Amino acid sequence: MKSVINVVGAAFVKDGKVFAAKRSYGSEYVIHKYEFVGGKIEEGERAEDALMRECSEEMELKIRVFRPIGSTVFEYPDKTVNITVFLCGMLSGYKVKEHEECRWLPLAELDESLWAPADREILSLIKSEFSPRYSLVTGATGYIGKAFCKELASRGENLFMTGRTMEKLAVLSAEIIKNYGVKVKYYPCDLTDEKSRAEFFSNAAGYTYVRLVNVAGADIQKAFIKYDEEKIIFQTRSLFEGAVSVTRFCLDYRAKNFSVINISSVSGLYPMPYFALYSALKGALTSFSVSLAAELKESGAKVTAVLPGAVYTRPDVIEYIKTQGLWGKIAAKSPQFIAKHSLRAAERGKVKYIPGFANKLMRAFTALIPQSLKLRFIKRKWSKTEKDAF
Repeated sequence: MKSVINVVGAAFVKDGKVFAAKRSYGSEYVIHKYEFVGGKIEEGERAEDALMRECSEEMELKIRVFRPIGSTVFEYPDKTVNITVFLCGMLSGYKVKEHEECRWLPLAELDESLWAPADREILSLIKSEFSPRYSLVTGATGYIGKAFCKELASRGENLFMTGRTMEKLAVLSAEIIKNYGVKVKYYPCDLTDEKSRAEFFSNAAGYTYVRLVNVAGADIQKAFIKYDEEKIIFQTRSLFEGAVSVTRFCLDYRAKNFSVINISSVSGLYPMPYFALYSALKGALTSFSVSLAAELKESGAKVTAVLPGAVYTRPDVIEYIKTQGLWGKIAAKSPQFIAKHSLRAAERGKVKYIPGFANKLMRAFTALIPQSLKLRFIKRKWSKTEKDAF
């Protein structure tokens, strides 16, 4: 009777490539073959702990275990191997100690015959799962988020969507697949919560992203004295921290021609009494975008801060726009307009983009007005309205 050996393997996948280690020892079936780094699970040991131990012992490599990719049972002539492969991330450099060599191999060029037989079935899964490239959209189920998803899908781009509600993501996914035929993945995330973000990153890791569109936010508008601590944290994290965190994540999995679009606001161009926290955070997001664009310029990645004015979204927002009369009618734009023209601006390499001629004109005009006068006007105007939809 053959012995059954329970083993684990680490799949490191990045930029459309998989990390491969060539065995320098073993039976004739595995020697000089590529494999996933890993080894046997010891008695009473968790699979994840075994994987971290094996990577440390074999390569002095520290890793983060994200999620299982697949399991298979393979029968060699002398033993049966029960292997589970996990998607992992490298947290340190590594040393080639027990292998002949280690290489990053393009998924599109993999030759499964060069791999250990027990690894080939899961290797095929990895190739199928991680070869496509995706555009990641946060706040995907909101008005502007949906518009971006549909515009991107109409261009043939595969989507990885996130929002706060699994049910809404599932409905949107089904609609997009039916109407556009692209690949769609989704996973819920509360961007204001670090644990929720960590879980989302574990599920979004390994894929290659050609684009990130940060839409998620919270347009709370009221006197700052009416805020409590919970509301301050919520709005700060949803408008700024979440976008920055997701951007950093995507940079580890970006394609060569990577593009970031951060949905900011014209409200961030100057201080706004009664909209103080929102305008400050949008201003910070714009500043972050401009700075990051300069940092990444030589790498080929592009960053665009989009600064829309009023947008026809929720019913209460639409009603407020109507109170603005002719100016509201001229300046306000649809989510579809924002999505289509923002993508065009990003393709042109715009770092800051204000959608709509009327909003550009307003920006040029208000730049000439002393700040004290602007503050007085904004204070009088915005003190009359209040919204807290979250």
